[in-house]
Amino acid sequence: MVVLALLGIDRWTPYELVQHLKRSMIHHIWPRAESKVYEEPKRLVAAGHAQATVDRQNPRRTRYSISPEGRRVLARWVAEPGTGVRFESEGALKVLFAENGTREDLLATIDAMRSDALADVARVAGTLEFVLTEGPPYPGRIHQSVLVMDLVLRITTAVADWADATERRVAGWPDLTADDAMRRAAIDLVRDLRERATAAGRPRAAAHCPSGEQVVDGQAGG
Repeated sequence: MVVLALLGIDRWTPYELVQHLKRSMIHHIWPRAESKVYEEPKRLVAAGHAQATVDRQNPRRTRYSISPEGRRVLARWVAEPGTGVRFESEGALKVLFAENGTREDLLATIDAMRSDALADVARVAGTLEFVLTEGPPYPGRIHQSVLVMDLVLRITTAVADWADATERRVAGWPDLTADDAMRRAAIDLVRDLRERATAAGRPRAAAHCPSGEQVVDGQAGG
C-alpha cells in the first residue's frame, strides 16, 4: 500500500521510489528492505493496481503509476482505521535482561539507544530544513506530511529523554544486583509511572465537533 500510494502521487522508476523512501518520513514509520521496494511495482502491475510505461527520456527505464483499480483499492485501505504505534527495540530487550551482563554493558546499550534516537532526530531536522529552504516536494500534501514529522520527532526525542534519565539512574547503581535502596527507588518509579499512566489514560476531550465547532478545554467554541 505504501508503494501504491506513492504511485498515486507521481510516476516513478523503482530506483526513484527507493531513494524517496530513504529520505521521507516513510523510512521512520514503515522501514522495509530495498529489494522489496524494487519488486513491488511489478507485482502491482500484475494485480492490475498499477500501470507500466516506458520512460520518455530513457527507453531502457520503466515508470510506474497507479491504475484506476489501484485507486479504488487504495481508497478502501485508507477508509479502514489504522492501527497505532507498535514499539520494537532490541536495546529495550537488553535492558530488560541486563542481569546477564554487566552494568557497563547496560550503560553501553542505553547510550546506543540514545545515539540511534538522536540520529533519527537529526534526519527529521534535515527533512524539516529542506522543506523550509527548498519547499516541500509535493506542496499539496505538506499539511498531512507534517503530522507524521511531528509524530516521529515526538517519539525519537522521548527515547533520547528516556536514555538520559535512565543513564543517570543506572550510573548510581553499584552493580546490577539490587540492594534495598535500588528496590525502594524502583518502587518509587513504579508509583510515578502509575500516576503518569493514569493521567495519560483519562478520557480526553474531542479535538473537533461534527458541526465543525472547535473544542477548547472540553467546551465547544466558535
